[in-house]
Amino acid sequence: MNIFVLMKQVPVISDIKINHQTFTVDRSTAGTMMNPVDAHALSAAVALKKSLGGTVTVLSMGNESCEVQLREAAGMGADRLVRITDEAFSGADTLVTAKVLAAAIKQLGDADCIFCGQASLDGSTGQIGAKLAALLGIGLLNCAAHIDIEEKGLTIHQKGGKGYDVWQADFPLVCSVTEDANELAPVTLKGKMAAKKAVITVLSNTDLNITAEALRSPSRIEALFPASRQEVGMKITGTTEKESARKLADILFERHLV
Repeated sequence: MNIFVLMKQVPVISDIKINHQTFTVDRSTAGTMMNPVDAHALSAAVALKKSLGGTVTVLSMGNESCEVQLREAAGMGADRLVRITDEAFSGADTLVTAKVLAAAIKQLGDADCIFCGQASLDGSTGQIGAKLAALLGIGLLNCAAHIDIEEKGLTIHQKGGKGYDVWQADFPLVCSVTEDANELAPVTLKGKMAAKKAVITVLSNTDLNITAEALRSPSRIEALFPASRQEVGMKITGTTEKESARKLADILFERHLV
């Protein structure tokens, strides 16, 4: 099995500041960590490897600082570590990011299964898994809260309403996971030693050869603003119950609620 995991370095939430000129997260002063749900994606990949055999390759787009998180992935059981970086990828939206990841996977070898976190803490779009599956022309299992491994593919339980929806897809496929999907793979002493010795492969656009036109992001952020607080209720007072009731009726009529 040729198993891939998409891993993203994200800023520590408490340190996040926004650059209001570029409408992006200012990463210069924030601490970094592995996107939490990506650790569950990696754990799912390690479980698949143990069940059906194969190798686990972790991909991350970013500068040298994300190599810390890549080595963490080696400690959890990853076999190959790949960092993808190029000035041409700067400012990539989710579509361009998916194009870069698809090109890297094709360069490294056809995938049997690709795991990713359902969304990242910083962007939280939840779009990468679906776009990657579409670009590669393979199946998609989204938001897995539980994963069953079979010889020919995966069956997942996806939260829906008060219960679960059950979905199945054959390999090759992309599977995005939630933090409910599994227990994290433990970091063993052997894993720690492997993390220190691990070789990180670096891919640039010289290797991937993506055209400038394909790297042009079709979407852009026009503005950022804080979410408005939702009104939680109001107190209606009157000298008598009749007066209070009349005030309530006036409000309901004014808001076209009756």
